[in-house]
Amino acid sequence: MSEPLFAYSMSQDAMGWVWSVYDEAGEIVASGLDACQDTAKAAIDRAMRHVAWIGLSGPARRRAPAGSV
Repeated sequence: MSEPLFAYSMSQDAMGWVWSVYDEAGEIVASGLDACQDTAKAAIDRAMRHVAWIGLSGPARRRAPAGSV
């Protein structure tokens, strides 16, 4: 089974750095606003790890039996 894929966007506005993390279907799974770019990127990285962990361990996502595709 492969790891879930995520994408992110990050842009600067008057309030700081606005970011969003998207799942494979293009749905926003996390978003936020941070004062500095480095903090925003760190938040994105944490969000992607967290969402991946939930996706792999959650009841809706079952691991395939060994040897199956």
